[in-house]
Amino acid sequence: MTRLALLVGEGDIAASALNAVRNNRAYDPIILSMQDVAGAFDGQVDVGDPNTLIEQLRALRVDAVCAVGYVDLDAPRRAAIAQFVVSHSGGKIDPSDMGIELAYQLIAKEARAEILGVHQVCPEMIAGTGVLAGQQPDITASQLDHIVRSARAVARTDLGQSMVFDGERPIAAEDVLGTDSLIERAGEIALRHNLSSDRLMLVKVTKPQQSGIADLPSIGPKTIENCAEAGVRTIVVEGDKCLVASRQKTLDVAEEQGISVFGWG
Repeated sequence: MTRLALLVGEGDIAASALNAVRNNRAYDPIILSMQDVAGAFDGQVDVGDPNTLIEQLRALRVDAVCAVGYVDLDAPRRAAIAQFVVSHSGGKIDPSDMGIELAYQLIAKEARAEILGVHQVCPEMIAGTGVLAGQQPDITASQLDHIVRSARAVARTDLGQSMVFDGERPIAAEDVLGTDSLIERAGEIALRHNLSSDRLMLVKVTKPQQSGIADLPSIGPKTIENCAEAGVRTIVVEGDKCLVASRQKTLDVAEEQGISVFGWG
């Protein structure tokens, strides 16, 4: 049995992973909150203080580490993480999300533990390919490939993992405010320019440079509800890399709201 330290942040995907790990007999889980909140956790950690986190993981004698969920890192904590990465691996200061991902790898290494992505710990949360809810998107395979490549080109900049398209035309991209803000903004753009909801599509992809051990794109019930409110009728995800939180509930809500969810790949 693997002694797993699950570092839990915010969001539906974190809650789903937490439930899955607790019900998986392959793991002896130690649940560590990355938030300053009360709850049924075994402890609390601060990823903005990597050296202390390493000491905690060593003391717990864990075999593996998995981080899941959103963590709000202010500028000083990002700077501390970036400095930690430079001191342990060389290179330049990188306070971006990709720098944070590298920090997770180095923290696990220094703690003498294996680093795992949530898709490895909870493979049942991987979206999968094909129609997940609703209908096949009303576009050709080559058009869909072009849309996904466009979204991945933007994702490569480390700005965000999501875009909204009007047909094949991109109309809005995710920024530091996240997917919820993107969907709301896309709805406002569609209303202002009288765009048809039948053509609006949310696309979620990985950043091409991601290793997969942290910050994989995900959807959940809230994503579906936000899309319904904004008039976005189709969601396309990278089938083998995107995660679905509360899977049955998410897809049931999509069916109820008349939103199609499709796994590309």
